[in-house]
Amino acid sequence: MTDICYVTLDSLVEIAPQHIEPPYKYGYAYTISIHNPSPYTVQIHSRRWVIRDGDMKDRIVEGAGVVGEFPIIPSGEKFTYRSYMVLRSRYGSAFGSYFGTFTYESEPEGYFNEQNVFLIHGEPFEVPIPEFQMIHRDE
Repeated sequence: MTDICYVTLDSLVEIAPQHIEPPYKYGYAYTISIHNPSPYTVQIHSRRWVIRDGDMKDRIVEGAGVVGEFPIIPSGEKFTYRSYMVLRSRYGSAFGSYFGTFTYESEPEGYFNEQNVFLIHGEPFEVPIPEFQMIHRDE
């Protein structure tokens, strides 16, 4: 199911070049919200980003959670976070997916994994992260 949640890019701001570590030259701070308009309680378990860095090979960034968290998002609520990404080229884009579980339970049952993270029992789902553009503009 992909219609359980949706994702919005709330802000995208270029980072000053002096804050970027080589070999990267451009950076972008972004704020994203994961909205849950469904009747379910959802939890995000992992993410997969595809970062297109100009004419270079795509970078795939995958990992557990979202910014170190495994957010549980009740029906009608959202989870908002800030992060950043870096590029070597003056232009690029990013898109991807979040993966999680959903349940009808408002106080879901679950278990603690090896890292002592509480994960809810439920059905798996994927929610797409819409593609957004990052373009360096000379001032």
